[in-house]
Amino acid sequence: MKAKSMMRVGTCAFAAALLLSGCMTPVRVKDVQADPSAYLSQHFAPDQLPAQVRKTISDTDTGPLGFQRMVLHLSWTVDEDDKNKTVRLEETKTLINAGGSLVESLSENSRNGVPIGQFYQLSYRNLVWLRAQSMNLAASIAPMQRQVKSFGHFDTVIANPGTRQLDYEFEFGTSAQLMNFLNGRTTCARGDNYPASQLFASFAGEAQNIECSDYNSNGVLQNKFRYVYLQHYGVAIATHSELASGISDAKIDSVTIQ
Repeated sequence: MKAKSMMRVGTCAFAAALLLSGCMTPVRVKDVQADPSAYLSQHFAPDQLPAQVRKTISDTDTGPLGFQRMVLHLSWTVDEDDKNKTVRLEETKTLINAGGSLVESLSENSRNGVPIGQFYQLSYRNLVWLRAQSMNLAASIAPMQRQVKSFGHFDTVIANPGTRQLDYEFEFGTSAQLMNFLNGRTTCARGDNYPASQLFASFAGEAQNIECSDYNSNGVLQNKFRYVYLQHYGVAIATHSELASGISDAKIDSVTIQ
């Protein structure tokens, strides 16, 4: 449930920093909150991705998605493995068809009805992140956007539904970074089909659980996520996370699909 940590890049005071990160105007949280939907469409559209990333995905999986817009309301039990720090969070997740198999998303998190954070993302079927940014609503400046720069290996979800393992190897960095990228790897295992209505009554078609493990540039496990892949809609929904800080689970309370 918790957004993965984001790198914040300072000013370009030195030439080395210029080569590594480039210069970007800091993003003020206050400015984004004036129109979060506009910020999502302007900064997380497919044309913001490197050409190689777009080509890898379009050559492998052109879609389509089975929806134009999906809004989910989820209740998260966060850090449920430690009763001394367990909390309840509400999430409103808006998924938008960005063309082909790409999904723009905005997750708005709150506690006791009070907004606390947002997570902006462009992804492959809401399963593999491509461009992302977290936003603490109590902060003045948001961390820099990060993005996948290239893929070394990319498996499609839909080409062979019987395939049990999906692997993704990629380089990533901040959106302004020009060199010295980090390596990442995600390995996923798919379960058996079951009626999607078991997850939420109005869902059509079949669903699969997809268990994914994320590894850092040293090949060390960073976290685990469980997604439910909704075959009728061509999109994955995260319902479980295992982080060093704790284990969390989500329940879907309501869904609106267009």
